[in-house]
Amino acid sequence: LIRFVIGMAPLCVRFKACVPVAFVCLLLSSSWLASGSRLSGGLGLGLEELKVPLAAKPLGGAPPVVLWHGMGDTYSSSGMSEIADTIKSLTGGAFVYSVRISDDASKDREFTFLGDMNAMLAQVCDDLAKIPELQDGFNAIGFSQGGQFLRAYVQRCNKPRVKNLVTMGGQHMGVSNYPGCLGNNPVCRTVRALLELGAYNPAVQKRVVQAQYFRDTAQYDVYLRESIFQADINNERSQKNATYKENLLSLQHLVLYEFQDDITVVPRISSLFGEVVNGHVIPYNETDLYKEDWIGLKGLDDTGRLFLGVVPHAVHMQINLDWFKKNVIQQWFV
Repeated sequence: LIRFVIGMAPLCVRFKACVPVAFVCLLLSSSWLASGSRLSGGLGLGLEELKVPLAAKPLGGAPPVVLWHGMGDTYSSSGMSEIADTIKSLTGGAFVYSVRISDDASKDREFTFLGDMNAMLAQVCDDLAKIPELQDGFNAIGFSQGGQFLRAYVQRCNKPRVKNLVTMGGQHMGVSNYPGCLGNNPVCRTVRALLELGAYNPAVQKRVVQAQYFRDTAQYDVYLRESIFQADINNERSQKNATYKENLLSLQHLVLYEFQDDITVVPRISSLFGEVVNGHVIPYNETDLYKEDWIGLKGLDDTGRLFLGVVPHAVHMQINLDWFKKNVIQQWFV
């Protein structure tokens, strides 16, 4: 939090927003950090199955699995550990690696809020390339913002390569509001004001992770010019990176889940590559990203390798473990 305040100092001086910054710190220390603790196996929600054919069991046992946790969580939290243990149990002992920016759990949590996502992704690419158990490829699950970060790994690095990628409540088309702040209370008003003033401020872009996937369709030209992460991985600029499309098309399957009652991801449809423009909801297959196939999404869809699902009556990152076993682990990883 101290680093966050320091990082936001340019805004404090320029916009006289010292008190608003304090509100943001309060938000970080309460509702945002709580988002990492909701990954649970015992909430008992009735979740909808993704009705697709079962993936064939690979010869020689199940491939390794890489996990990337979400905002406010850590690689070694109880929720992530439970997921890892469950995968090992159902796959006959598959190797599981949980992505971390630091081995220190408290610092790993801090890096979910503060840091340069491009530098952190480069570190993860290097880390995964050095793990012997992953060299023949692996399956991957991204939780919340870990979903688009793993997709970025596929597009930018993919050595070793990802076989099946599942994302749970990811922000593939960015967010138009900081997570979970929809009300008209002082904190939410302050957060929105700071975003309007500084989301694309270079100092904020380099320091605040969530600002790096903030996508304001009302300021789309500014977003394209100033975004240091999201606009790039979505290949939204005029000059396209052909490698991004080629790498994403190398996936066996891309599986996307949206939480039906999600108020953390705004707009919620971002989890399924949809967007909201001028108040109109645009589904994934009507976006320019899809129709012009900037990253290979349409190619995956046309070849039957893109699957979309909705987790009904569930808020962000509320996952029933029994459903998760059947519809993610057994469906795609066994």
